[in-house]
Amino acid sequence: MACTDRAAGGAGAPAENTGRLLRLWLACQQHANRPLGAEYVPLALRGRVCGWLAPATRTCLLQPPSPFVFETGWVAPSRPVADAQEATHLLGWAAERLRERGIVRAGRRELLDVFASDNELIGTVERAACRALGIETRSVQLNAFGRGGALFAARRASHKLSDPDRWDNLAGGMIASDESDVQALAREAYEEAGLTLEGVSVVRGSSLRVQRPVPEGLMIETAQVFDVALPDDFVPKNLDGEVSAFELRSVEAALDGIERGDFTLQASLAILDWLRRSRGAISR
Repeated sequence: MACTDRAAGGAGAPAENTGRLLRLWLACQQHANRPLGAEYVPLALRGRVCGWLAPATRTCLLQPPSPFVFETGWVAPSRPVADAQEATHLLGWAAERLRERGIVRAGRRELLDVFASDNELIGTVERAACRALGIETRSVQLNAFGRGGALFAARRASHKLSDPDRWDNLAGGMIASDESDVQALAREAYEEAGLTLEGVSVVRGSSLRVQRPVPEGLMIETAQVFDVALPDDFVPKNLDGEVSAFELRSVEAALDGIERGDFTLQASLAILDWLRRSRGAISR
């Protein structure tokens, strides 16, 4: 997979759509950047903030017996944490406590890296607990273009915890522990669309941050956008059961879907980011 910085893909946005694109971009940005409420308390490990706890989660984690205490305005281990291994152990305890109390679903046995605000690696945590613990995650989003520059859209399965039945990019997902964004992109593209990126020219887009409340807790996520133009004969095929349907949509149809709220917030931002880069249609 070759990775460049040049915008790829379809027909772009007519000049008369500039106002509409800017309006949609600003609306999505507003939804994507919600301030933290005063009820959230920081979770600190190894002397650094790495998560944010809502009242119910905080109460659950502090209920005895617990290795955590509440002091000086944050929740932290009662004893100093020596290294990433010990931090991972404590985060594992927190994930299991939250699962036992029904705050998070059963674990997916998928570990994600946990970073402090200064990008220092703190440890790893079970993916299912990230939203409840307000831990920032990192993900990838793939804009893919087919016949005539139309955009591939993938409908999320009804059993998905986040945004079930809504439309997404062709592929996207979390970056697992010790995985690069390019490796995550290749894995997700194959699992979700049967797409092998070997030998395909992939364009690196923007890095977009989302912070908003979700049913599972608090989503804080940085998504790396990528673009790819696919052969006219490519037919996507889902392999992991997380996509229920695929469609090819014109730019106009995709914008209509974003306006109606059919697409997930991350997919909307990724599509609009591509339009901004490919035609300069959206002010920075």
